[in-house]
Amino acid sequence: MKKIYQEQWDLFKTAYLKTFIGLFLFFIIAGFLSYFYMQNNEGLLNELMLKIYEMFEETDLLSPDLSPIPLAIGLFVNNTRASLLIAATGFIPLFLPALSILFVNGAIIGVLFAFMNINASEVSIFTMFMSGILPHGIFEIPAVILSGAIAFYLSVGIYRKLNNSEYSFRKCAANAGKTFVFVVVPLLVIAAIIEAFITPQLMDLVGLGNGM
Repeated sequence: MKKIYQEQWDLFKTAYLKTFIGLFLFFIIAGFLSYFYMQNNEGLLNELMLKIYEMFEETDLLSPDLSPIPLAIGLFVNNTRASLLIAATGFIPLFLPALSILFVNGAIIGVLFAFMNINASEVSIFTMFMSGILPHGIFEIPAVILSGAIAFYLSVGIYRKLNNSEYSFRKCAANAGKTFVFVVVPLLVIAAIIEAFITPQLMDLVGLGNGM
């Protein structure tokens, strides 16, 4: 197992790092743009929040009767599907699908913060972030961003194969699969456990109700 993670660390530094940093900044910018834009568009903000609520309602993750264990499982399944979708877009070497999904995910966070800032103004944005995003987001967001880096890695691999018949895209795909299984999935497991068991308690402590 140690050898696997050493290989993954080496692969991250050589194949994913620059893309990861770029996509992370892209994700953050999407969140900030969404947040500041929604501050002056309350009608659109409420409409988007309704759609976000309906989206989560369809996953049955908003039920007040849902205990932490099934909630953690549901969060893990939902986030793993989303991350797998992002990574799989790499087989379509256009880069735009992965960028679009990451932008939407970043923008959703901005929408949530804008909504809470308007409707729960007694709680600071910093407090919202520290209690509602950081505890599980420190694992979940890197997993999502890394899925985007995997997508770019696969797309670049396709272009390399087209330009060099000796390039092994099979090895490229195998590397991507290992990264998803051994890095992305464990990060999502940890994030789901924290979001189900710890984040709601922290949100309650600062008066923001259930976790995000």
